Amino acid sequence: MDENKEFKECNCDEHYHNKTENWIKFALILLALFLACYLAVYYIMDQMRHAYYVPAMPMENIDRIMREQDKMFEDMGALPMNNKAFMNIKNPVETYKDDSDDSYKMIIDLKPFNNNPDNINLDIQNNKISISGKAEKTKKHSENVYSFSQSFVLPENIDTNNVKKEIKHHKYIITMPIED
Repeated sequence: MDENKEFKECNCDEHYHNKTENWIKFALILLALFLACYLAVYYIMDQMRHAYYVPAMPMENIDRIMREQDKMFEDMGALPMNNKAFMNIKNPVETYKDDSDDSYKMIIDLKPFNNNPDNINLDIQNNKISISGKAEKTKKHSENVYSFSQSFVLPENIDTNNVKKEIKHHKYIITMPIED
């Protein structure tokens, strides 16, 4: 053999240790990245939970709210307008078919209109009747205005040329005969 050749020593242990250290560094970086992502998602979900979470109201709060609503409705009667009278007024027009004389009848209550048929307007065109009325009532310290408007579509077999209007007591009666 040739004596001039020098042998290189193998440093396998160093090579092995460098490779192992690299894998450990990689695993630690991967673990740190996983923990950072987990904590970021946890933080965002926690913030969303706080933003959208509505705690259940205790029962004493519901009772308090109900008492406040009751008081508010009681106070409505103390307003300058008499809301109780406004809320209790029914529809002043009643309609029905009268089989005895083969006609349709509309009965308008004149009491809300100061018992005056001049406060009622009727408009009959083609197969439509429109009824409107307005009345004002003045008392010492208040003024109430009652206004009403309603339209009805009539059947085609109504004779609009022979409509009869009459007043009986506090009723304004409109009779519309049915054509044969």
